[in-house]
Amino acid sequence: MLRLALLLLLLSPAWAQVQVAATTPILADLVSQVGGNRVKVESVVPPGADPHTFEPTPNTAKNLARSRLLFANGLGLEAFLPKLQRLLPQGARVVKLAEGQPGLICQEEHPEEGPGEREHAHGPCNPHLWLDPTYALRYAERITQELAQVDPQGKAIYQANLKRFRAEVEKRDKAFQACNLKGLKVVTQHDAFAYFARRYGLRVVGSLTASGVQEAGSRTFLTLLERARREGVKLLLAEPQFQGTALKALAEALGARIAVLYTDTLDQKVPTYLALLDHNLKALCP
Repeated sequence: MLRLALLLLLLSPAWAQVQVAATTPILADLVSQVGGNRVKVESVVPPGADPHTFEPTPNTAKNLARSRLLFANGLGLEAFLPKLQRLLPQGARVVKLAEGQPGLICQEEHPEEGPGEREHAHGPCNPHLWLDPTYALRYAERITQELAQVDPQGKAIYQANLKRFRAEVEKRDKAFQACNLKGLKVVTQHDAFAYFARRYGLRVVGSLTASGVQEAGSRTFLTLLERARREGVKLLLAEPQFQGTALKALAEALGARIAVLYTDTLDQKVPTYLALLDHNLKALCP
């Protein structure tokens, strides 16, 4: 009986778990979707917090102490990433999921963009790729490869989990396409929707801020209001962590509806990436 108990313990998921970390709750969930019970993932940025303003805490070092991989987005999304790299144990690797992806949307490609869109706070390339579900699947494919490299025995499990996740994401992608958003003009709280808009044909007339952290100044607000009126904008895209007075004032002036979409983080209401897609679909296509 004792030998059997020891064997079951050795074969249990808890014993076999691979310790990894991810910078944001969304990336941590993508790792969980692929890794399942075989992987234990810690999110550096807690659910509901804003990755734009996050600063590492003493608990951050503890959470990273045994991580073999740190999954990050890259492209300047995580200003705190250099600090995290110094906290990782020897031999741990950082995997930047967005960097090297095809079709990046960068400043030099869009010289005529409107207020709030030119000087993206993160860097020259917009980092919010995962809001286009096809990029989220690319992230998941890379995660599968990286987990299989550190845990070859789990490769078949990771590939099977990826296949299930792909089916769920593709189903939601088709639902967004069926919603017929092509040509819909919107103003956004911050410049997070470039890839989403390109995927489904929305036209982003402008953004109140580059990062969402600060309220728009009066000059930016008035310029954007004038342009939005001229374009006939009737929908504004807000985010749970960024719902300032400027957006509400803009909506009132335009007689426009505000749709709250999840972008950079998850919370108790929307705890997974698939739930994020479901919420955003319902908000845009009520």
